[in-house]
Amino acid sequence: MMKFLPLAVFGVTSLWVQAAQAVEVTGGSVGLSYSAFTEDISVSKIAIDGAVELGFNRNFSAQIDLAYNDFNLTGLNTTTLGVHGIYHLNDTTSFGAFYANEDANGGGDLDIYGIEAGHDTGLFEVEGYLARINGGGVDGDMLGVSGRYEMVNALGVSGSFDRVSGNGADFSKLAVQLDRDFSPSVNLFAEVGTAKVNGGGLTGNEPFVGLGGKFVFGAQRGATFEQRGFTRIFPGL
Repeated sequence: MMKFLPLAVFGVTSLWVQAAQAVEVTGGSVGLSYSAFTEDISVSKIAIDGAVELGFNRNFSAQIDLAYNDFNLTGLNTTTLGVHGIYHLNDTTSFGAFYANEDANGGGDLDIYGIEAGHDTGLFEVEGYLARINGGGVDGDMLGVSGRYEMVNALGVSGSFDRVSGNGADFSKLAVQLDRDFSPSVNLFAEVGTAKVNGGGLTGNEPFVGLGGKFVFGAQRGATFEQRGFTRIFPGL
């Protein structure tokens, strides 16, 4: 038994070292953004987020997200921690399943889980997701799709649509974004869009604007997928 124990410890340690060596950071990002409704800029949001992707082999990876959203008018702030399990079908197409937990300073706690897919050819990229939300008095569904086209002079144009529905209410956001790579690692953007709400005693459309930037590392555009979160899609509260 005394001879077997050192061999067992050595074997387990060797397997751990090999597993650690097999995992590498393939990409990630750190971002900062500001958005506000044009008719009342006090209804605004500041968001800070980060993501890192760990590759296990050519086909499988995991992405970890962390985000903080601060809403000016209501004083609400939320922290979101998420994880994605990703399967890379090839160099251009990826599929994923994700889970995120969102915690608000008012005591609310949301669980968000769903599936996602993305396709990136270099000049054009598109991704979409379907999700379920539960907790904090919210029980509903989320969906979204976005696409980006790389133009000349390091410019890119994007479009996105997100929708969340539940508890008899419905919120959707449509946005267009123009971005530019100022270096291989730094991208800045400007955004315009409209948000629509129906429920909770509110009905109508409201235009909004946004500004922000992102520092990316590793892969061409950082991590494979965008972050997922409930309050992430709201320009302001």
